[in-house]
Amino acid sequence: MNDILAEAANNARGLAIDAIHKCSSGHLGLPLGSAEIGAVLFGDSLIHNPSDPKWINRDRFILSAGHGSMFIYSWLHISGYDLSLEEVKNFRQLGSKTPGHPEYGETPGVEATTGPLGQGIGNAVGYAVSGKMAAARFNTDDHEIFNHHVFALAGDGCLQEGVAAEAAAFAGHFNLDNLILLYDSNDVTLDAMAVKTQTEDTGARFKAMGWDTKTIDGHDINA
Repeated sequence: MNDILAEAANNARGLAIDAIHKCSSGHLGLPLGSAEIGAVLFGDSLIHNPSDPKWINRDRFILSAGHGSMFIYSWLHISGYDLSLEEVKNFRQLGSKTPGHPEYGETPGVEATTGPLGQGIGNAVGYAVSGKMAAARFNTDDHEIFNHHVFALAGDGCLQEGVAAEAAAFAGHFNLDNLILLYDSNDVTLDAMAVKTQTEDTGARFKAMGWDTKTIDGHDINA
């Protein structure tokens, strides 16, 4: 299984490299650096149905770092969503299903429109709240209709935004245990290395807000 996931990660990298090279535009860092995260998510962890992307109890994945959009397009294509290789090749072209930033309603499997850094974390918290509310209203002792999780992938730039801090504090306060935030800590932002502006202990900050935090090697599929 792990060999299959590792091969899928490299295939996703190849798709991202080719698509971004073809249009001479885009962001390579996240699709390349988080490929193993995508392999584990879409190949093992997410409970979803590519043939029924609107299934009501599906796990939701939100790419907060929307500029790295070839990450999600690669994985939607590989995992069997209605996103053809031709659409992947049309990355960032007018009218394609693979715009520069993910857009809800344009691409099967995209759960939220993202781009402004940190916004996707707010989206994910809202989705987690709605999941809790739906479960409280519709679940019974005999029928657990809603038990899905919300996953979000964010980068250094996302966590520099105020909206991300506010949403994270809210999630910690209300113990949204159906929310998993993946932080791709590669120490790089668009303008400079993250250390130029960001030297805090991010794990300690999230622990202080009530989160259960874990640090892993994002390239280790076994982690």
